[in-house]
Amino acid sequence: MKSAVHALSLASLAAVRVGAFAPCSPSEGPATSTVARYRHDKTSVYESTTSLQSTSGANDIGVEQQWKSLTEDGAVTMSTISSPPDDDLPFPVPGKDDVTVEYVGTIVARNWTAEDVVACWLPDQGLSKLAPELFRAFDIDGARLANKKKFNNKFVREGLGVLKDAKIDTLLKAAEDLTIADGKHREGAVFDKNRFTFRIGKGMSIPAFELVVPEMKAGQTASLVARCDYAYGCKGLRGSGKFLVPPYATVQYDLTLVEIK
Repeated sequence: MKSAVHALSLASLAAVRVGAFAPCSPSEGPATSTVARYRHDKTSVYESTTSLQSTSGANDIGVEQQWKSLTEDGAVTMSTISSPPDDDLPFPVPGKDDVTVEYVGTIVARNWTAEDVVACWLPDQGLSKLAPELFRAFDIDGARLANKKKFNNKFVREGLGVLKDAKIDTLLKAAEDLTIADGKHREGAVFDKNRFTFRIGKGMSIPAFELVVPEMKAGQTASLVARCDYAYGCKGLRGSGKFLVPPYATVQYDLTLVEIK
């Protein structure tokens, strides 16, 4: 049975349309999201001018913010809203310094590319080792994953080689849950506003904070956008018995580094 599924899946990589999908050609490549378009520089930090705006409005560095990625795949990006009062101030030291931050957290559009789907959602679905290759080949990004006319029973069975009805239903339900969550948590909704003191480098905050705060100085305010695997993951964030942040959500924080101790 496994060999039959493997053969069927490999056949899916041929230039044959399965439902509404067809493998993307190497020249086309997968589509990229706004915050994932970066150029590599000598410091291994990726930068790009984008139209992604801070939730707090205009900044002191121009209308279009300069976003830089702190990961090679654009999973965590940051942009300065206001500079520190003194450029000679030190950066906080991970594992040594306690920092106090003030922040506002909001839900933003997920905008998953196929690579984002493979990194964030696919590992939780229990598919074969060939699945990432197939998702990339068919360029199954967030929009296609949410499209019932494209990501349907026929495609999962014939394109991905999933033969068990129960597994197909589970997979389709998991994709549908993303759309349902989006409907319940509108883009721009504030889920948290707080002041927080923690020691960086000790896992006391979400991974995105651990990456962004060491890049800041006291008095500086920045926006960060974090993919779910650097925020609240597949479980989301609950409070008072309900989701504040849904599973697999991308979040944005406007973050001020108040103090370094």
